[in-house]
Amino acid sequence: MIQTAAGVRPVSEVGEFALIDGIRKVIGGARVSLRQVALGIGDDAAVWQPTSGRALAVTTDMLVEQVHFRRDWSEAAQIGHRALAVNLSDMAAMGALPRFAVVSLGLTGKETDRWVFDLYRGLTALGQRWKVQIIGGDIVTSPGQTTISVTAHGEVHPARVMRRDAAQVGDVIAVTGPLGLAAGGLRLLTEGTTRRDGAPGMLAAHRTPQPRVMHGLLLSWAGVRCAMDLSDGLLGDLPRICTASDVVANLELSRMPVPQALRWHFPDWQELALRGGEDFELLFTAPPEVFARVERIFKRFNLQPPTQIGEMVKPRKDAQVLMLRGYDLIRRPVHSGAFDHFAPAALSTALGRS
Repeated sequence: MIQTAAGVRPVSEVGEFALIDGIRKVIGGARVSLRQVALGIGDDAAVWQPTSGRALAVTTDMLVEQVHFRRDWSEAAQIGHRALAVNLSDMAAMGALPRFAVVSLGLTGKETDRWVFDLYRGLTALGQRWKVQIIGGDIVTSPGQTTISVTAHGEVHPARVMRRDAAQVGDVIAVTGPLGLAAGGLRLLTEGTTRRDGAPGMLAAHRTPQPRVMHGLLLSWAGVRCAMDLSDGLLGDLPRICTASDVVANLELSRMPVPQALRWHFPDWQELALRGGEDFELLFTAPPEVFARVERIFKRFNLQPPTQIGEMVKPRKDAQVLMLRGYDLIRRPVHSGAFDHFAPAALSTALGRS
């Protein structure tokens, strides 16, 4: 772990080059060095040699303070973890193996050097877990809020890419894990009630989401060809698959993997679970025989098998793409809805979305 001379100086006093030198030391301590990276940090550009026979997958996400994170709600290392996790989750949804990332910061100058170094510690710790190397980036002055932009690159077999337009009638609809924990954590922080039973799990889901990289690789290997990650909530993301694939989703409320902590603490748990977003679990569809294969493979790798929550059916004449059967066993159309960054209420009520 890097030791700083002062550790709490504003970056405006530290200076750009001293700050970059400290960041380089933090990244160097991660001990992730890919053979394909011929040239990393230190030149005008990094040099990368993709593996023969693999296609390059690229994704990017930007986090803005007070929109996607708050420093009084999360530690710097947690914010760094999350900044990379949302990118790795996109890679997982494509069935890609993440390889490296570049990180760019917009700093106001009021951040401390320790905060910046801890941010990179969070980034590199998650990167080391998945052997993802940080190979460069940029630092600029931001006149408003702190911003963090991460672009991740990975590799995927061209024939095994998972896409949103590959769902078919008769496919099983499934998710890799529980729904609504991150939204519950955000609600606890908003209400200032973080000492409730079950709070640690919900707060962790919000602050340090775990990208399902292994799950994505196994889904792709098993023959799944349609997937995406749940960043905007099930009822926000699933319609994108339905529209791209020209199918309708029949969902079963009783099958939804909603944690008991969410049901106990929030009267509107259904909204949190189905629309809350930021679960970063994988949503996928597959023919029944492929889904059965996925279950077997997940068990073989000691992973919790995915949960079947519905099936894909033929398009409807009324253009409704989501149907939900409730506990009363009546199937009704359900309004699709995703978090909208530019909705009037978004800037004040939906912190943490990405």
